[in-house]
Amino acid sequence: MRDREEKIIFQGDWLSIKRATYRSVLGEVVDWEVVERSKSETVIIILAWMIHSGRYILLRQFRAGINRHVIALPAGVVNPGHDLRKQAHNELKEETGYIGRIVSRSPVLKINPAILDCDVVVFEMEIDENGPENAEPRQELEPEEEIEVVLVEKDRVRDFLIKEEKKGTAIDVACWFTFAI
Repeated sequence: MRDREEKIIFQGDWLSIKRATYRSVLGEVVDWEVVERSKSETVIIILAWMIHSGRYILLRQFRAGINRHVIALPAGVVNPGHDLRKQAHNELKEETGYIGRIVSRSPVLKINPAILDCDVVVFEMEIDENGPENAEPRQELEPEEEIEVVLVEKDRVRDFLIKEEKKGTAIDVACWFTFAI
């Protein structure tokens, strides 16, 4: 693709939509719509499990974009200039009430790159559910957030996701690809 030009066709508080015009390898002019996050560079996703019980943390969260609940992994948007590792710890604490330890970090990934310009980094975290810091986990949610923590054994996640989908709950692609395939 060559000679790409962009024009903003919508600018919101959190997202913008651009029309990208470029010349294909065949020389044809192509118009494409692209969504960009306005105030962030990266989304973090957290795959977290309990050390002793082996249960994984899933969230049942209302999402306005689809007007229903979704089963997902803890995640958050990171503002430019913020440390990704620190934000992973903060997001886990805010959304679940738990304090964990980072075990690994993925490279920078892309999600839906056909239309979305968004970087994603996945952190794997372990949680000592017997530790004093996790004795009474308390979420620290924003007023607009509606999040329920769901703890599920790894060998039961696939069945859990299927049952939730049958009840009308949406299933986030990261959950499905992490546990069900």
